[in-house]
This record gives sequence, C-alpha cells and structure tokens, in this order.
Amino acid sequence: MGKKKSEISIDIRKLVICHWKRGSSERKIGEIVNVTKSTVHNIISKYKKTKSVKNIPRTGRPRCFTEREEKWIVRKVTCNPKTSAVKLTLKAQQRFNKSTNPETVRNILRKYNFHGQVARRKPFISKEHLTARLEFAKYYIKKPPEFWNSVLFVDESKYNVFGSDGKQMVLPKPNSELEMKNLTPSVKPGGGSQTV
Repeated sequence: MGKKKSEISIDIRKLVICHWKRGSSERKIGEIVNVTKSTVHNIISKYKKTKSVKNIPRTGRPRCFTEREEKWIVRKVTCNPKTSAVKLTLKAQQRFNKSTNPETVRNILRKYNFHGQVARRKPFISKEHLTARLEFAKYYIKKPPEFWNSVLFVDESKYNVFGSDGKQMVLPKPNSELEMKNLTPSVKPGGGSQTV
C-alpha cells in the first residue's frame, strides 16, 4: 500500500488560482509554488467546477447510534463492567431496534475510554472489616511523626529451598528448547518453602 499523499494547503491553492487568473501556464505555476503540473491542473479544474478552493464536504457512513444511545451503552457498562460487547450489542438491538456489529459497540466504548483487560484477582473483605480498617486508619493518621519512630513494621516473606517462583525468560533458537542452556533447573517434589 502506497504512502498517503499530504493535502495541499488552502493558501497554496489560492496562490495557484491567483497565478492562473493572471494568465500563467500550469507548468510555470507548478515551478513557482513547488508542486507538480498535474496538481496545479487538478486545483484549477476543481476551482472551475466549484468556484472555491476549499474542500468539498466528504461523504461518510452515517453513525449507527445517536449520542444519547451511545451514553446508554456507556451507562450499561458502568453499571456492569463484566458485560461483553456481544451481550451489549444484543441489548442495544432490543432497546433501539437497530441491527449492528459488536465491533461498533467496542468502538463506542473505546471512544469513551473503556478498554478491555483481565480483571485483577483480589480477596474480598466483609463490611465489618472494611469499617474497622477505615477507623484504624482515621485513628492513626492523626498521630505525630515522633510516634512512628517507636513503631516497628513487620511482614512475612516466603523463602524457597530451591529455585524461584519467578519466570526466567529465554531466547532459544528454533528446536533447541530442551538444550541444557535453555532450561531452568528444578527438583521433583518442588523443593519446598519456608515462611518467615
């Protein structure tokens, strides 16, 4: 696919028409404004038809959903972020009686800055724990900096007896995945671990 040509500015088009009205040839105008003769010819031809150097309004596919309908789709996703584009399309078809493609709905969501991603795993806590944590934070946020000098923060860490839980990236040549230099060593029972 060839590179898209840049559009000639309105000022250059006006300059072309100005020289053309003075009687300059297309070749001479092209040399003056530094564009090809064919470009000059096209600018003059369009001017003869439309009497203007401005762009003619381009036709395009009409939008499937109105702005109000798009906001309805966004509200549905805001209420339930786990709704798929396919289900959302079916709901929109029933609501607005319009046949459309799920990709259209995805485009609308991207327009409003909704992008699909894998939901993060996180253990939920009860309302009682939520309230208790908030009260704890409110109580200790008022403490002066000197108070924290006498506080010792502790945490637990897991230590593996053998190897690491992390993934080791490797760049093997084709069909050499099982060569020793491309392998990460392991032991049968897993090696075990200790939390401290």
